[in-house]
Amino acid sequence: MRFAPIILPAALTLAACATPAPVAPPDVTTGTTVVHVTAFYRERIMLPPGHVLNVRVEDVSLADAPARVLAEANEPIAGGPPYRLTLAFSSAEIDPRHTYAVRADIRDPSGALVFVTDTHTPILTNGAPTSAEIVLKSIR
Repeated sequence: MRFAPIILPAALTLAACATPAPVAPPDVTTGTTVVHVTAFYRERIMLPPGHVLNVRVEDVSLADAPARVLAEANEPIAGGPPYRLTLAFSSAEIDPRHTYAVRADIRDPSGALVFVTDTHTPILTNGAPTSAEIVLKSIR
């Protein structure tokens, strides 16, 4: 018992040193913003091979103009939802006064729309996070 005041702080120090520090993805550098998106649909179906998930980060600040795309990723769908994508782009493209949103859609092998985002999903500014969960709705 007389060694307890020495052993306990030493054990706590050792435990703190053993915890690994969080590691950034290898392709992320200073000045890069990374957005993590999880997309899924609620229908209990598996899409056949050839379908593609498209995710975009857009500047939706101007109501009377098309949204400006900051980042876009296309990924062939393998398996069932949820589908996870990471988009990276220059932090210099972000204006804190603007509003940004994430949109997604799934298209079949012929390019026809199958699922689409039908709600506004804010991201990056005005207190919005850098990750988003998107529920896609069937268009049929």
